[in-house]
Amino acid sequence: MKFAGFTLALAGIFAGSALGQAPTVTGLLNNYSNTLPGLPNYGIAQGSIFVIYGTIFSSTQIGLQAPPLKTTLNGVSIAVTVNGTTTNPLFYYLFPTQIAAVLPSATPVGTGTITVTTSAGTSAPFQIQVVESAFGLLTTNNDSGPAQGYDASINPNNQYILFGFSEAANPGDILVLWGTGLGPVPKDATGVAVSGPVAVYIGGLTATVKYAGRSGFAGLDQINVVVPAGVSGCYVSMVVETGNYVSNFGTLPVAASGRICTDPDNPLTASVLDQLSQTGSLNIGVLSLSQLVSPGITTANGVVHYAGTFDQGLATFSRITSAQINEGAFPAAVYGYSSIGSCFLDFWTTSGDVSTSDLLTGNVTLPVPFQFTYLNAGTDIDLNGPDGTIAMLPQTLNGVDSYDTPADAALIPASGGAFTFSNGTGGPDVGAFTTPQIHIPAPVTWTNISSLSTVTRSNGLTVNWTGGEAGAFVEITGMSFACLSGTCSGTSDYRAGYFTCRAPTVAGTFTVPPTVLLSLPPSSTITKGGVNISTAALLLSNFGPLVNFTAPNLDVGLMAVDLTNLVFVTVN
Repeated sequence: MKFAGFTLALAGIFAGSALGQAPTVTGLLNNYSNTLPGLPNYGIAQGSIFVIYGTIFSSTQIGLQAPPLKTTLNGVSIAVTVNGTTTNPLFYYLFPTQIAAVLPSATPVGTGTITVTTSAGTSAPFQIQVVESAFGLLTTNNDSGPAQGYDASINPNNQYILFGFSEAANPGDILVLWGTGLGPVPKDATGVAVSGPVAVYIGGLTATVKYAGRSGFAGLDQINVVVPAGVSGCYVSMVVETGNYVSNFGTLPVAASGRICTDPDNPLTASVLDQLSQTGSLNIGVLSLSQLVSPGITTANGVVHYAGTFDQGLATFSRITSAQINEGAFPAAVYGYSSIGSCFLDFWTTSGDVSTSDLLTGNVTLPVPFQFTYLNAGTDIDLNGPDGTIAMLPQTLNGVDSYDTPADAALIPASGGAFTFSNGTGGPDVGAFTTPQIHIPAPVTWTNISSLSTVTRSNGLTVNWTGGEAGAFVEITGMSFACLSGTCSGTSDYRAGYFTCRAPTVAGTFTVPPTVLLSLPPSSTITKGGVNISTAALLLSNFGPLVNFTAPNLDVGLMAVDLTNLVFVTVN
């Protein structure tokens, strides 16, 4: 389904209708961001396109409606009541299990109810949280991913050229972005600017907004914005702020000149991308060696838990499709989603008792774009280092097949050194290989770690370090879990947010902007065995230069080493 040249977010679930039964409403989401209830940037904005999920809305699928939109479709209507005022949303489409509609701008701000009425009856009231503005940015995966839009400076006479690795923006170009939720407009008119504040940040820098308001379609917003100087890369961060609400994060390809974006450590070279365009998929191997240093958690009686140094070797081999690469799954899975100098932010939902290892590793089911086809590289992968050889054995965790070192194995000596990986005679999917050497990077010292016990989201977060080496980079990663029930135990449901920012090691400092932190839920506390554990953590990871390796039937081989320091924090 196309909407002004772009695809509306549609789920692929079409249940049959049970005739004679009243419909049910089970959820409400922004049409483009899919921001979850319970997160600080959740809300259905006045005048926005939103999706109603439920059952028995219709016995047939009725597709995208042409303007003017109507408040009834095939005998079905919607009613929203807030603060005693009732409005009727306009239909874009009607499916058995979901409806896309425009919430009238005249709907009051506040908490109210929504119902769907069919010939069989009216659904039970479902809670709706109406806000003035909460923008959802159109991306390729209707979440946090590559932004969809066009660069009006590339070809003014043929403006519908979507952003891409070979259609990158340049500083000074005017971009046209799409989404919904900028705020109300009189009588839900089209082609009208919104009156509320709209700010766009590209690569963490403020971008000049030329226009922000409705496009030529009801509820569909358009933002014309100028790319600021000083940003480049294939995954430059992009986020829109409206009032106190932050949109989902997108990424944007930007080139200092020309139209082909590059990242200095991106293994997806022009020849690899050309191969991808011809074959539709790539076989990728990632070999990593990591060390995590944790100061632990001190209880009221002075006992320290979870402190120490933890080493891990990990190897994954997978087949990734062009669609997954276009959605940013490959760089996110390998070494961080964003270009150097940018940040990436995303969320997941957990339920049940969350352990400390869950907190540190994000031990949850992966979204579809990250569900790869895994390759067999043999019975084990040998990690060869200064202190000898350790076998990395196959394991499966949360549907991810990998090779892992034994728990509590000490791999990285204090003096550092060089390592290689090998897989003997190979496996049915990946042949025999022995990699070049990769060295432990020069360590960095996190100089202000002791002052970061509490993070106030609206203030941003500055991380300082010394040391490291030229040609390498650091990652600042943060995560925060919120307990929806207010009690972090048993079968609690959680909303979890995480971010990763990347900076050159030689920079020595990086400030995570408030737009990143304001999207995170405030942290909670888990109590286990008399130990109170904050559900938020900060990590500073020092990466050495990435090293490539080759193997039979492998298109891209990448090795990485990182030294990471962790601290548990309170996020408020």
